Amino acid sequence: MDKDKLKQLMLLDNDFLDFWDHYPVNELRFPNRKLATFSQWQNRSHAARKSILKTVMEQGAPSWKNPYFYVQDFPEPVPQFLRGDEHDQDIVQVRYNDLYQLCSRTTMELFGLEYVCDWHS
Repeated sequence: MDKDKLKQLMLLDNDFLDFWDHYPVNELRFPNRKLATFSQWQNRSHAARKSILKTVMEQGAPSWKNPYFYVQDFPEPVPQFLRGDEHDQDIVQVRYNDLYQLCSRTTMELFGLEYVCDWHS
């Protein structure tokens, strides 16, 4: 993908811009870091991007770690599955790694899991 296309996509990605606002980077000294970091951001799953943003907003960005490597090395989140007896959540059955699991509708949407049916305990 060319640089102009990446720059246009970056301007439309509010989550990345929010992430970048929390990261102390001297853009005059490192003019390509933002674009390089965005290219890594694009390679991550939707769930990882949301988790990265949430972590940086809650804990702050580590000033000792280059944002490019922070995005690249951030562990891939895994869905939280439920037992089915939770009464305070909208529970659905999903297919994940060829298994049928229960999770919240929010988790299903965040991870793009295959919907099977609504769950009523």
